[in-house]
Amino acid sequence: MTKRTRMFVLISAGVLVVGLGTGLVASYMGLGLQSLTIIGGNGPAELAYIPSDAGLVAFANVRDVMDSQLRQKLLQVRPDSRDGTAELEMRTGIDIERDVDVVVASFAEGGSDPDRALVVARGRFDRVRIEGLVLERGGAAEDYTGVRLLTVDDDNQTFALAFVEPDLVAFGNAAAVRRAIDTKASGTNITSNGEVMDLVRDIDDGNAWAVGRFDRMAREGRLPEPLAGRLPPITWFAATGRINGGVEGLIRAEATTDQAAADLREVVRGFMALARLQTRENTELSTVLNSLQLGGEGRTVSLGFAVPPETIDALAAMRRRDAPQ
Repeated sequence: MTKRTRMFVLISAGVLVVGLGTGLVASYMGLGLQSLTIIGGNGPAELAYIPSDAGLVAFANVRDVMDSQLRQKLLQVRPDSRDGTAELEMRTGIDIERDVDVVVASFAEGGSDPDRALVVARGRFDRVRIEGLVLERGGAAEDYTGVRLLTVDDDNQTFALAFVEPDLVAFGNAAAVRRAIDTKASGTNITSNGEVMDLVRDIDDGNAWAVGRFDRMAREGRLPEPLAGRLPPITWFAATGRINGGVEGLIRAEATTDQAAADLREVVRGFMALARLQTRENTELSTVLNSLQLGGEGRTVSLGFAVPPETIDALAAMRRRDAPQ
């Protein structure tokens, strides 16, 4: 990646903030959780830009994360977590903690990897400053069906950022961004995908949400081989959670048959039993594991969990105690 493209990606990263909730929570307590949410009915308005063949869709409520008690606790443990956002604000005028409200991310089928990833973010952005920085660093501006598109080329790829609405930007490979604009204009988007939206409606009670095609991820080699080889055949997965003082969540999988679902429950029970044996001397981790609730019927398998504020405080204390002095 050239220096020009790295700068363009840096500018765009101020808008994306997809990794913000994930990285902060994960670094705090060792979990791969993301702050995701959905807003009733057929989901948030930003889904109007997501193609109907998307194999993975997630919606991040950044405001909930920034205002959460968990975030404030994290800042006490990791005060340096603000350092990265300071440079972004200096270069782009975007303050992640104040200016970004929600983020939608998707991964569509077909084409090469860069063509399929798309992120849409809603917030308050200094459009003039962002465009000026892109152009100063060798980027270009164009009109695409009435939408202002900022692009930069690198290694036979073109990255783009488009101001699709006054307070909404789309970022990704230029082909993905153009397709998002066309998707909104056509009115045929992910909300017309019944399989996806049925799952979305089932998990719309938290501020954490993601839906994806598990079988496609396995087929494309996006899962660790030992994991992919041991799991029964799964089609869809969904995850929902709520982050505030603690973390609560539910992971749901749709297997191909009732027997595959029964086999998956047995696999999960085995992992849970092994984990409990390995952590029985650790009260905090045992509390988390003991909160796991395995359920589901027919082809559905579900796993609920809860990490109360007291456990998070204890984990934070462990981190401080074990940190190098």
